[in-house]
Amino acid sequence: MSETNLPYWLEVPAIKGDLAPPPKNASIVIVGSGLSGVSAGYFLQKHGFEDILILDYKTEESATYRNCGHILHGTVESMKAFSEIHGYEKAKELWQFSIDICQVVQSTILELKIDADYRRDGYLVIAIDKSEELECQVSVKLLKKAGFHSEFIDAIEISKLGFKNCLGARFEKGSAQAHPVKFRNGVLNEYLRGGGKYHSDVKVTKLEDSSSGVLVQTDKGPIHSDAVVIAANAYSPLFSDFFKTRRLIEPFRGQIITSKPLKHQFKVKYPHSFDHGYEYALITEDNRLMIGGWRNYSPTKEVGIYSIETNPLITDGLKKFAENHYEINEEIQWQYSWAGIMGASQTSLPFIGPTNSDRIFSCAGYTGHGFSWAHGSAALLARIIAGSSVPSVAKYFSPKTLGLK
Repeated sequence: MSETNLPYWLEVPAIKGDLAPPPKNASIVIVGSGLSGVSAGYFLQKHGFEDILILDYKTEESATYRNCGHILHGTVESMKAFSEIHGYEKAKELWQFSIDICQVVQSTILELKIDADYRRDGYLVIAIDKSEELECQVSVKLLKKAGFHSEFIDAIEISKLGFKNCLGARFEKGSAQAHPVKFRNGVLNEYLRGGGKYHSDVKVTKLEDSSSGVLVQTDKGPIHSDAVVIAANAYSPLFSDFFKTRRLIEPFRGQIITSKPLKHQFKVKYPHSFDHGYEYALITEDNRLMIGGWRNYSPTKEVGIYSIETNPLITDGLKKFAENHYEINEEIQWQYSWAGIMGASQTSLPFIGPTNSDRIFSCAGYTGHGFSWAHGSAALLARIIAGSSVPSVAKYFSPKTLGLK
């Protein structure tokens, strides 16, 4: 079978919304039906909100279905880099929050009884050069100092785990993985059971704020709402002037390839990454190697792109990377190759809360760590909108504060 650009995850179809024209009025309109959007709808319902409408456009192009299924502690940065960017105390607070939102994912799966192939086996950050090995060692020390679990594994042990041309690694045992489409569908089904509305194939073109509400301009006509949640991640600047003028979120294209089921038995079946996170991988339930990234070797770094067409240079690079770093004694036959558009945050943190309008809210900007952050950010946003108490870390995600700097 030749490679297909359909994501492996979409072998399980994503539930789509009503294709009829959407209603002309809603209390809350959520733009985006990926993990952020459906989670926002679900958590807002739990806070008692009604008459919620989710809108999406080109459902299957969402980054939700085009990731690697990682549910990770931390962010895209190592603890060493994170501390250098934000300072050690702030980094500790944010790292704890990242652990908390991973727990939110697990709690939702248990509460809703979602069969999402969830496994919590840990996460391995593997160094392929000396600078990365040092970064792993320093990060382990910083994490342990802060009271978090972290372990350094030397190069000899890494080779015993079935990797080659690698050095030492950092292991985090609390991280997890799940099937993103199954999880999203499970949350969406609960939202729909709660009376939520969902319409697909609706292109939002502009948000117009006024004292009487927000006018959501779409290609199917305007929708009057009391409030809007922007849950479109990289696509937010295409209809939100707040994000467009401030350039708070930049799109970038990420690619993933996935093999046919292999006879080879992997010793590490949980999420792992290499090269400062630029390559990331997973072993699927049916024993396929899924590996993505390599964009740092592209001349453009794949930044500023909205096309989901795959880049042959990156596809070939990922195949060679797999050959060079896994001890697999059989020919790998690749079956899936796809791309998705992620959203890089200007602050390296997501934007959660009201924008320059108290009627327009944001839940976007995950910089590649979207699974747990999307669901957990939506939970936090619902608390903000409901006026409930929020953790002190919420101030670090405020779009209103950060966007006006």
